Amino acid sequence: MGQRTEPDWDEIFMQAALQPDRWLEALDALAGHTGSGHGQLIGVGGAREIPFNIVTNFGSDLIEHFAASGWGSETHNFRVAASNRHVERGFYDPILHEDHYDRVIPQLASPDYLDWCEEIGIPFGCQTNLVIDNFGIVGLATLRDRQDGRTTAAQRKIFGHGAKAARRAVRLQEKLEGEQAKLLAGAFDAIQVSAFIIDVRGQLLAHSSGAEAMLSAGDIRISGRSIDAAGSPFTLRQAIQALIAPGGMNHVRTKIAVAEDRPPTVIEGFCLPEREWSLGKLPHAILIANGPKRDRAGVAQYLAAIYRLSPAEADIAMRLYEGKPRPRIAAERRVTTETLRGQIKQVYLKCGVDGEAGLMRLLAPILG
Repeated sequence: MGQRTEPDWDEIFMQAALQPDRWLEALDALAGHTGSGHGQLIGVGGAREIPFNIVTNFGSDLIEHFAASGWGSETHNFRVAASNRHVERGFYDPILHEDHYDRVIPQLASPDYLDWCEEIGIPFGCQTNLVIDNFGIVGLATLRDRQDGRTTAAQRKIFGHGAKAARRAVRLQEKLEGEQAKLLAGAFDAIQVSAFIIDVRGQLLAHSSGAEAMLSAGDIRISGRSIDAAGSPFTLRQAIQALIAPGGMNHVRTKIAVAEDRPPTVIEGFCLPEREWSLGKLPHAILIANGPKRDRAGVAQYLAAIYRLSPAEADIAMRLYEGKPRPRIAAERRVTTETLRGQIKQVYLKCGVDGEAGLMRLLAPILG
C-alpha cells in the first residue's frame, strides 16, 4: 500500500487558528498521516495553570482523570520529563519520541502514569514544544498504542512538517486573542467609558483613553502589568483577585479613593463569558469606572462592548430585565415569538448564562 501524500499543513493549521473549533480536525489529520491513534495540543504552566488539553478520539473523562491525578510533573510523566531534560540543555523544540522516553522512565518517582498509558493505549508517540514563553508552554504530540507501534523516522518527519505549521498557527491565534483586548478598549472609547481589560492572571491587557487619564491622575497605580488602588470594601487588587480566582466572583464592586474635591469613583468588574478553550491570552474580565446606568442607549452600547450583543439582542435583554412578558416584547419589536425565542437563545449564549435567571443576575449590577 503506497504512502499517503501529505496535505498542506499550513492550510490545515491556519484554519484552526482562525476557527479554534477546528483544532480537533487538524490534530486528527496529523495523527492519521503519522499512523497514530490520537493527536494532542496541550498548554501548561504560567497563565496556563488552568491548562487546555485537546486530544482527538479521547473521552473527556480520561482528560479529567489525567488532570485530577496530578500527572503533569516530570516526576511522574515521562513525556514532561523528556521535554524538561532537553529544555534544561537549551534545546527548546526538538522532536522527542520513544527513545527519549526510554531514558527517563527509570528515573520516574512512580509508575502510575506509565501504567495508565498502557491501560488506555497511549504508551508511544512523539512530541515537540510549539511555544515556550513567560505565559507557559504549548506542546504538540501524537499518541499511539502498541498495535500502532513505536514511531518510525518517516512518521516523525511528517510530524515535523505538521509541527512547523502548527507552531505558526498557535502564534497567530495568540496574536488574534491578544488583539481582542485592544478591540474592546476601542469599543469603550467609542462610548466614552473608562475601562481596563485584564487577563486570566489579573494583568492588564489594554485600557481605554478614559482609563489612561485615571492612571495619569494617579487614581490608579500601575506597576509592570498590574494595577491597584486603595478602595472600600476592596482594594482594586483584591477586586481583581476575586474575579480571577477559581470559583470566584462574576461581578465585584468597590469605591476607590480619589482627591476630596472630586466625586467618588466606583469600579465594577465583570468576568467575560468563558470560551470552550483558548491559548490563554483572551480577555478574562473588564473593570469599568462609573459605567452607564439606566441610560438605554448607553447600556445597549455597553452590553455590545462587553458581551458582543447586537443592538436588537441588547434591547431584548433590557426588556427582559424590565420584566416584560415575551409576547409583549415580540409585539413591541414586531417579530414572531419564534424569532424572539431564537434571539433570546443568542443572548444567553453570548452572555454565558443558562437561562433568564442567570441573565437577570448578570444585568443587575449594570442596570440596577
